[in-house]
Amino acid sequence: MDALATVVLRRAGVVVLPAPAAEPAADGAAWVSAFEADLAARGWLLAAPLRDRFARLDASARVRWADWVCAVADETVGADRDHVPLFRSFPDTPEAPEALFVDRLLVHLFQADAAPCVLCGTSGSVRPLDPCGHLVCVECFDPALYSACAVCGRRLTSISPYVLVTEPNPEAGPVGKPLRLRRITLDEAPEATATRLRDELVARTTALGAADLADLMILVAATAPGRLDWLPEQVPARETSAVVTAWALHATTLTDAYAQVVGEAAARWTTVTDVARVLWAYSGGDVGLVLPRKPGVDGPLEAYRPVQEPRLTVDVPKVRALPRPLRRAVLAFLDALDPATAAEDMSRHPVVWKRLAERLHPYEHVGAYPQAAVVFATLRGTRALATGPLGLAIADVAAPRPERFVLAYHRGGTVSVRVRTFAALVEDAVAAADVAAAATLLAQRPGDLWRRADHLLRLADDDPAAQRTVVDALARTAARVSPNVLATAAASLNGRDAAAPHGRAAAVAAAVLPESASIAEAVAVTEAAETGVIGAALRRALRLAVRTPARAARPAAARGPEPGTPRRTFFPKGDVVRTWTVPEQRVPLPVDAIAQVRAITDTELVIRAAELARYDVAVLDAALAAIPAPTRERAGSAQLAGWPRGSVRTLAEADVLRLFLHWVDSAGHRVDLDLSCGFYDENWTPVGHCDYTRLRFKHTAAIHSGDLTSAPAPLGATEYLDLNRAALANAGVRWAVPVVLSFNDVPFELLDAAFAGFSVPVKGSRRFDAGRVMQKFGLRGDAKTLAPLVLNVATGEVMWIDASLSTKGYGHSVGAHGARLGRLAADLWEHFRDGGRASLLDVAAWHAVARADRIHVVHADGTATPVMADDPVSAVAAIRAAAAAASGDAAVDAVGRVFAATEDEGRLSTIVGGDVAQGSAALLVDGDPGASWTRVTAADLMAGLAPLT
Repeated sequence: MDALATVVLRRAGVVVLPAPAAEPAADGAAWVSAFEADLAARGWLLAAPLRDRFARLDASARVRWADWVCAVADETVGADRDHVPLFRSFPDTPEAPEALFVDRLLVHLFQADAAPCVLCGTSGSVRPLDPCGHLVCVECFDPALYSACAVCGRRLTSISPYVLVTEPNPEAGPVGKPLRLRRITLDEAPEATATRLRDELVARTTALGAADLADLMILVAATAPGRLDWLPEQVPARETSAVVTAWALHATTLTDAYAQVVGEAAARWTTVTDVARVLWAYSGGDVGLVLPRKPGVDGPLEAYRPVQEPRLTVDVPKVRALPRPLRRAVLAFLDALDPATAAEDMSRHPVVWKRLAERLHPYEHVGAYPQAAVVFATLRGTRALATGPLGLAIADVAAPRPERFVLAYHRGGTVSVRVRTFAALVEDAVAAADVAAAATLLAQRPGDLWRRADHLLRLADDDPAAQRTVVDALARTAARVSPNVLATAAASLNGRDAAAPHGRAAAVAAAVLPESASIAEAVAVTEAAETGVIGAALRRALRLAVRTPARAARPAAARGPEPGTPRRTFFPKGDVVRTWTVPEQRVPLPVDAIAQVRAITDTELVIRAAELARYDVAVLDAALAAIPAPTRERAGSAQLAGWPRGSVRTLAEADVLRLFLHWVDSAGHRVDLDLSCGFYDENWTPVGHCDYTRLRFKHTAAIHSGDLTSAPAPLGATEYLDLNRAALANAGVRWAVPVVLSFNDVPFELLDAAFAGFSVPVKGSRRFDAGRVMQKFGLRGDAKTLAPLVLNVATGEVMWIDASLSTKGYGHSVGAHGARLGRLAADLWEHFRDGGRASLLDVAAWHAVARADRIHVVHADGTATPVMADDPVSAVAAIRAAAAAASGDAAVDAVGRVFAATEDEGRLSTIVGGDVAQGSAALLVDGDPGASWTRVTAADLMAGLAPLT
């Protein structure tokens, strides 16, 4: 089957089968029953139309299609690979791994060729292994128990005598009941389905991840190859528009349609960065303009790196040759922009633009495109003859605008120019405490204004006029801001009206007191800060003081934050999720200002949703409040369950979680990945770990399947790690944080195939059970570590964090990074649980208030709370309040009553609710009772909130 059919089946759950025979085959019903049993073990079910079509196909066709459907089902959970761990008997691994390590060490150091075994003394039982060369005794290390070298863990070649005597263990254990069920059905309109999936991806308000981009490429190639006329005039995500444009340019190169595609592409450009994204993606680079990380300083174990395995890094892509029509279109577009704005935007991605300039040759066309040439001269710091074409162009562009351009004349009659950025102008206004000027400037860029809403409100202090200025600016610009920025900015204000956190008063005193202040003065100011008696003058002094160089000596009361001080979490832009945190030292914000900003956001997003179709009733699951709205999808891992980062699933009934990791060596170099887990008490103090150095933690609390140090194709390598919740709790473990590490420092981006996940195995099972897989995710990006989740051992709660640790050097292990891993997990757990992120309940509430005549919030106990859909602000607030309640109105004691009442009165049109087991899927289902429903993801709902202007 082709790639398009695979994408459609995986994303939409539909299959396009050939025309059936007139009558079902004689054995059709029995064959379909057997096929359904195979699919059910994988967690897939056949809808009635698809079951009937399979029964009518001839024998050869139905077998061919059934094999393909099973292969796609296996691929989604990772069951398409052979999973053979080092210890074939896992989880029955050696009870004394320390003794086993000593035996391996003795063999490695003292075993000689053609000599008796150094452990048991048996002659003739020692075999050399290929390719590692270790001499292993088949009596001491039973080949039936090992799938690789018992000494070093490397996979062996087919000519190894150790492999020849190895027999697989036929006992794999029982098969459990599938945990996930997915129904697939027949697709009668394949072209329409592919077009719908394509348009849904293009309508996403956030940049797409690598997996979504790969699917979109296949969908575009099948529905609109080499065309841009199908693309909406306004694509919510600029990166999506850029990558689709780059594909069209590729597809039409050296064709008559190329000039038309170039013209359509140029018509969609509005900023310099739009051009950079298209040209960079055209050359195979990251459309987000994220460059590979520079290799860090040698780590403590760098000396142990094998000489035959050099350090591997991700290369910056080479810019391919740009055809002349494209070069002219780019230079003409840049020449028509405001040069100050263009120069500033170009400086955001200097490496990208310098490489693109090598292909654009802007200085060769100074006469035709003088402003474009000046913009590049600003970027490169070019010194040009003042009397030459470029020097004259620099003077013509820069001289009339001294507030943005700074000219510099040098010896030899040369001139150069640099630009004062927009950010510099804003910072000047902030430094002068001029709230009105800062808000006016930022209003020119509404997204930046909303991202700095908290900062501007802090700058306004207790001045009502300044606060009003900020709020008015936010209200004027809300219609031009993406829903993701609006929702994130408003949600980040939750809790910002609270009293100053513990330890902040000391920081206030440190910032405002002079260096010569006495202890008494320090105590007085600290007490004033602790009691909240901080006037406007003192706060202004604080702003000025924090911008001065750090003092050599500070009062004893102000040396850093005290333990317990809350922390702020930041997510720097990149191709994977990395975080860093700092102590929370911001002063509280006024309650009225927070309420006004929240009201602006709720009103604006409800107005946008009102443009969509209306429905009769909306039923919202209160559990959606615990699931953050999806953000930064492009930096996330491709995953099975579709969990937004920060979402929590409760697996209270799962006694054992089985983590798994599978990878295959890349061409030309060995890859050694390690599946590990760090354990922490209730205060996030490390209490131990389980990895390749410690195959068991507290006997049975955690069991590792053994360390495989290579993964040659086609078998690859698989590692398991079982977590027993009851045993972990008895060992004093409250938090478990799994992590995947690249031991030999190979970035995930260079791997040909690598994925991990976790399942809930049946007791005693050793097999990879596809139906019991809860989550599977890919390893990608320029990273060497990935912490996918945090497990609360006591409650069974699992939070999806999908975050990477920055590492350097060779020989990564959880033992070396355990403290940092715990800090990362603790910060993210608190960050996502403190309400500082917009939730799926917020997204559903905006749609429900705008589009439904009646609203009910359903609780876990089956009760429901009716909500009046009157004005947007009060209705959305009522939905949030109802979801926070433990139960609802006894008069509406179940969802079924709501449905029944609606069915009696008329058509049940819509349910906006949460399928918590499916994550962000199934948020909106539309159709008559009993009819098939259309699933719409949270990302689709956010796409419906795109700006109307």
